[in-house]
Amino acid sequence: MKSSGQSQKEKPSKQRQTQPKISDHASILAVAPPLANASTMTDASALDISAIIREVSKNIGEVMEQKLSKFSDTLDKITSRLDDQSKRIGEAEQRVSNVEDQLATMEQRLKEMEKCSAGMAQRLDEGENRSRRDNIRILNFKENAEGNNSIQFFESWLPTALGLSTAKGRIKIDRAHRSFGPKGNRPPPVIIKLHNSRDKMKILSAAKKVQNLEYAGSPIYITQDLSLAVREKRRSFNDVCQKLLDKKIRFVMRYPARLVVNYRGSEHTFENAYEAQTFVDGSLE
Repeated sequence: MKSSGQSQKEKPSKQRQTQPKISDHASILAVAPPLANASTMTDASALDISAIIREVSKNIGEVMEQKLSKFSDTLDKITSRLDDQSKRIGEAEQRVSNVEDQLATMEQRLKEMEKCSAGMAQRLDEGENRSRRDNIRILNFKENAEGNNSIQFFESWLPTALGLSTAKGRIKIDRAHRSFGPKGNRPPPVIIKLHNSRDKMKILSAAKKVQNLEYAGSPIYITQDLSLAVREKRRSFNDVCQKLLDKKIRFVMRYPARLVVNYRGSEHTFENAYEAQTFVDGSLE
């Protein structure tokens, strides 16, 4: 019992020990530092943010400066290359212009040369035909049929075959030979140079009158001896001439190669086969 009573007496003393004293609060307040006010904290934060912004801006500026410097260098290189390319293109354009001028000059000279060449060819053809003006051509005459002496043979054969009257029964011939060229199905034509140019017209006129002129079973044709160019041009009228013959319309081929058609009392002259063909197809139908 004594112990319990003592314990009850001791409890209040313990409670008194746990309660803080007023002197303790004072000592705590004396030791604790003073608290910063709100405005001081705000100013410090603003200074820190400004410093951060300046630092970030500085870094961004440096990076941008580096990038722009590289970009500027690249642009300078591109510009230099473009300038070089522009210079080269300008030089190329100048060379092309020079070539075009030269081509224009050459074209003009070529036209003049073509005109001169055409004139020379025409004069050459005229000279060749003049050299043949006393010649006749005998077509489809069998080879070797004239024998070894062709001049003597044709001097007597021509007046006999054509019914020409001559002083001595002969027509004087200077030369007689076969035409040179590739051999085909037909024998090469015989080229005869007459001594007298008047005999040529007599022979051609008589050949038109004689029908079915033959020798050794082959039909014989006697024409003028003309240059190849004239013969080719005359040959181009063959289809038109055949149509005129079928329609029994009179025509004549004049030197060098002009077709003259007598139709309804009027003469129509054609320099080329196309014009003649157009006339025949349009006017004679």
